[in-house]
Amino acid sequence: MAISALKFIGLALGAVALGVVSTTFAFGQMEFGAARSNNQGLMGWMAKTDANKDGAITVEEIKSMRNARFARFDHDGDGAVSKGEVEAAVKERVERMTKRIVLRFDKDRDGTITRAEFNRFAEERFSWLDLNEDGKVSRDEMPRRMRHIMWR
Repeated sequence: MAISALKFIGLALGAVALGVVSTTFAFGQMEFGAARSNNQGLMGWMAKTDANKDGAITVEEIKSMRNARFARFDHDGDGAVSKGEVEAAVKERVERMTKRIVLRFDKDRDGTITRAEFNRFAEERFSWLDLNEDGKVSRDEMPRRMRHIMWR
């Protein structure tokens, strides 16, 4: 059964909300998306921000990185970001994310995401964690770095 229109709209609205949050982070102090996508977190952000590679970050290096990010939003180059430019950035982000979601889940490329396609990743990830193949994931089977999240 194909995913219902209501669920698909919910998925799309979630993508829009994520796009808005991503744009908000883009104006924030740290570049969360870039640092996290490389699994480097704060250390990745620091390495990227430290332009002269001296092991320290100055306010000028932070401003330089933020100015480059600002320029990506300031499409007309007038030194100010208008509501329309923010909306355009959010729209571009949502369009990219929508394409990625459909590419990731629509295995047969028919333009719809079935429940089976949607659940495929959960099943695959579960099988990676269920090391003894007993249909359950115990604390001992969890990667060490995830144990504190699941079992406190």
